[in-house]
Amino acid sequence: MEDVIAFGYDYNDIEMIKYCGLGIAMENAIPQVEKVANVITVLNDADGVAKYIEEYIRFR
Repeated sequence: MEDVIAFGYDYNDIEMIKYCGLGIAMENAIPQVEKVANVITVLNDADGVAKYIEEYIRFR
């Protein structure tokens, strides 16, 4: 699980964000998700997942 990255914003994402290696909340996430996330990225409507991946994940 430490190699897993998860993105989320609502109640159903809390456990996934809490137990993966890197939990990323969307900017529009509920406070409970933001509390357990390691990082907060921009809104999903503003391509937050793609922007995070492009900026922080290296592709070989």
